[in-house]
Amino acid sequence: MLTKSIRLTEEEAAELQEYLAVTGEVEATVLKRAAMHGIREFRLSQGIGAYLDGVGSAEAAKIAGLPRAAFLQILIDKGIALLREPSTLAMELEALAKRLGHVHLAAVADELTGVAV
Repeated sequence: MLTKSIRLTEEEAAELQEYLAVTGEVEATVLKRAAMHGIREFRLSQGIGAYLDGVGSAEAAKIAGLPRAAFLQILIDKGIALLREPSTLAMELEALAKRLGHVHLAAVADELTGVAV
């Protein structure tokens, strides 16, 4: 295990001491927990920022330190758009329906685009 040190201002040290006095927790445990919480929040913030700057969701999830599915769920929860462009699903289904001659698939593609069959 590695040992890391931090420097605190007088005010920060006083705030820490106040918390320790109230909770009775061990200083090293509190500092480790606070540091890890801060690192996780920082990574998530950086991952979201990278995604918003155009980095793909898989890479942004790595920055955030999360599985891609969990990262995408956080984006959804925060109201961040996952699709940067209109979906091409309807066009792809329409092309597939034509290629296969599949009437029902064509109807689904038409419903997605709002075009009457």
